Amino acid sequence: MDSEDGFVDRQLLESTIWEKQIVTQNSLRKLMSELRCKFESKECIQNIRGKGYKLDFEIFTTNKTSASIWKNSKHSKYAYVTVFVLLLTSLALVAHLSLSPKQAVIPKVSTQSIFESNAQIIDYALYDGRMYVTTSGDGQSNLYEVVNRKKKLLFSAQYTGAFRGIEIHKSGKTVMHFVEDGLCKIKVFAVPVKNQIDEIPCNRQNAFPSFDWIDENKFYVTYNVELAGSIVPHIYDLETGLLEKDTSSSLLPATGEKVIDAFIKATDTGLYSLREDHLDKMSLVYFEGDNQRSIFDYRAKPYSFGLSQDHLFFVGNNNELLKLDVSGDMLTKAIEPELVLAPQAVKLDDPLILEDELYFSLGNSSSEVIRSMFGKFTHELESGIRDFKIIDNQMFILALTNTGYAVERLIDERVIETLYLDTELTLRSIAYYKGDIYLAGPSGIYIVTGEHLEPVSSLKTRTIVSNDQCMLIESDGIHIFNDQTRGFDKLAGQGERPFISNNGCSFVDNLTGNIVNQAQDIHGKQLMRKMLFEYKGKLAHWYSKGESTYIVDIESGETIAKTKQRVLFKRLASYGDDILFLGAADVNSSIIKLQFF
Repeated sequence: MDSEDGFVDRQLLESTIWEKQIVTQNSLRKLMSELRCKFESKECIQNIRGKGYKLDFEIFTTNKTSASIWKNSKHSKYAYVTVFVLLLTSLALVAHLSLSPKQAVIPKVSTQSIFESNAQIIDYALYDGRMYVTTSGDGQSNLYEVVNRKKKLLFSAQYTGAFRGIEIHKSGKTVMHFVEDGLCKIKVFAVPVKNQIDEIPCNRQNAFPSFDWIDENKFYVTYNVELAGSIVPHIYDLETGLLEKDTSSSLLPATGEKVIDAFIKATDTGLYSLREDHLDKMSLVYFEGDNQRSIFDYRAKPYSFGLSQDHLFFVGNNNELLKLDVSGDMLTKAIEPELVLAPQAVKLDDPLILEDELYFSLGNSSSEVIRSMFGKFTHELESGIRDFKIIDNQMFILALTNTGYAVERLIDERVIETLYLDTELTLRSIAYYKGDIYLAGPSGIYIVTGEHLEPVSSLKTRTIVSNDQCMLIESDGIHIFNDQTRGFDKLAGQGERPFISNNGCSFVDNLTGNIVNQAQDIHGKQLMRKMLFEYKGKLAHWYSKGESTYIVDIESGETIAKTKQRVLFKRLASYGDDILFLGAADVNSSIIKLQFF
């Protein structure tokens, strides 16, 4: 309401409502949906695609005798937006402070997307830079091998639940749960899902057994030999073939009621379990010898927790990620969880420590991905790609993270390097010029130096384009990079819409409509005031209409192609015989890596 026309930038909304709390990209979208429901109107808050939200309201001067004006106005309920947002913010703060009387400030973290799926992620493990992921959905089960977010299908079955839990030892030995021909099987492989060396039959009561390697030849498995018995940790020995109950701790309750240990992890001193009791309640429990201690009671049933040498990571009852120090005596020390991620708008679950890194799964999110016009290429980086540029056979991508940006370089569609930059700058465009990466946006223009950003110019920039001969930005007109001064000089005050062509760095003179290059040589004329790019040596306009984007040859006026979905953020480029553009993708579930700063 304080803004000039009711519009507020997305980042300003997020920083105002949640301050430094870490939330997913979908959190603001969910909040706006709830606000529209409160006001019983879809039009009261407009989504300005790729930018932010605009509030539709009128301002009335009121006093004690004219308060009825609010009640009778169709816009009156919009005046309570600020109060409602403040209420939600206060509730979030109360939830944050109520976790522990000694609650620390939320640590600074960045989330990195590792794997995305249209099906539900069941389990995942990591070995030698490769992630192995099991998924289930729409009557199909899949097992993938994932490298640099590129997934390779290893096994597939035309029914759900065929591939379940998986655990990999540092030697490469792998234990995995299969369902084949209606039979439950626990298979052991010499290396991840290759060269089977053993198999343990199980029953459907052992559904989703949990595994934890003890050493190269022994592992824990949650199991029940008798159908009516409790599912508790057993130890299987590959050398002897013996399956025996774990007797190192008293795992059965004194009441004798049936329990299920749904997920386990062992340490040198004891064992942690997600335990379900006969009342169908689940708790995080620690066992040590004849003693046990309940650490956390759940309202729902989580899939797992992450256990490192000193910390335990688990999902709380408000869909937040918590951390607990597990050093020292776990039977007597105070239980004081710390908040790692604030409550999320989408389902957060399955935290795991893999090769000393923390991962978790996230459900029902959405993302921006680079798509091929002809279906030959799809690439995602984080949940919000903002720009990509193609020079020769190299692609440079800029994406948002929770603490800044990710920059990625691809050669021949293979990821060569990924760099994470921690910054509060607002940057929206990327360029590669003479061996250096430049980022630009409302905060100015910066060059990437190592893992840092060095300022080049304070010009507020809409877009930046380049090749090895020239580099242009669109700000208040067109500016060109000066190699001698290492700054930008104004080239054309009336210029706009820069792009790369065979004629160099091109743009449009908006007074004449001429298409010119950096030397201001004319090499075309626009027929409509739309975005421009060069495709197979020919100039083309492109524009969005409805849910599609049309690409039109300037000379012939013929439609070259039409996208199945609208191009986002005006990001489209020629890629050989193909056309790549930024589009949206709905994701059922994803695996996220959490990086602490």
